Parts: sequence; structure tokens; C-alpha cells
Amino acid sequence: MVAIEITKTLLPLSIQVPVVVVQDMKTAVRGASGELVLRKGAKLELSLSEALPLIERGVVDIDPERLPTLRDMNKVRWIESRDPSEIQKLDEDFYVKARLAIMQMELKGGDDRATSSAKATLLDIIRLRLQKILKAVTANPELSRDFSEKLTLEERALYASLCRSVKMWYSSMVDFVERGDPLARAG
Repeated sequence: MVAIEITKTLLPLSIQVPVVVVQDMKTAVRGASGELVLRKGAKLELSLSEALPLIERGVVDIDPERLPTLRDMNKVRWIESRDPSEIQKLDEDFYVKARLAIMQMELKGGDDRATSSAKATLLDIIRLRLQKILKAVTANPELSRDFSEKLTLEERALYASLCRSVKMWYSSMVDFVERGDPLARAG
């Protein structure tokens, strides 16, 4: 379940996820040299490509202590909502870890209101940050390193794509205005 949902996102499999070992094991880890000895109770960060097969085999679980809490998400939302022009820096993997936290809430089967609240809060964060990204692109379609460094991986991909598209569109419109209607010339 975890593997399927996470791999649907726009992520490189090298993103690091916090895990806790639930069963002792010695395993060869794809992409790493040698073997990895996993001791029950150990907490570590593994790349998504390393963690997913181990999660599916029941060797490790996601470590909920190192994921954003509902309180953390509410704080991010509050800060984002305070200033419509300034975007705060988030970890590149914020959305993945926030979604993992929500998945942990769902798996526990506890308070449905807290889970719904976490989802709504995360969607609010996404909406607020999307508005800021769109505003930045329309103000200047040139990629800004300072702005880009504040974004998550997913946002950075969107930002770069939007900048390219808006820049190409604007350039074509400038050509159209300066050169006139190409259809009128053809006749």
C-alpha cells in the first residue's frame, strides 16, 4: 500500500524516508556497496528505492516520530497564509513525509477527524504555495535560484515547467506582435 501510493508521486526514488527496523536482517541493498545489517529497533533513513522493498517484506516500518505532525503542518499553513507574496523554505521531501504521516494516522485507525484535518491542512498548504508559484512565474518567467531553493521537489518541477511554458508563450506573442499576422503575409 505504501509503495503503490508513494510511487504515484513525482519523485525520484533517491528521496530519503525515515524508517525503524522491526526485524533483524542482513540484506544487500540495491545501489549501495556491500550488505546492510539491520538490527531491530534501529532508526535510519533509507532511499525510497531501498525502503519500499523492505517495507513490503515487513523488515522496516516508516518511523512516525520523524514525520511532520498535524501541529507542524498547521504551523506551515499559518506561515504560508500570513504573507501572500513570500514563500517559506520547506524540505524537499516535505509532501512525501507529510503524506506518510497521514498514512500512519490512517493505519492506526484512530481519530478520523484528525486524519481529515491533516489532509485538509496539507491541501491548504499545497493551494497556498501553488498560488505563490503561479504569482512568481507570471511576475517573471525566468527561473530564480533563490525562489527555487525554497520549494519541494514537486514544486520545483512545476515551477521549472511553468517558467519554460510561460517564457515560450510570451516569446511567441512578442514575435507575433513585432512581425504581424503570419497568415496575412502568406497571401
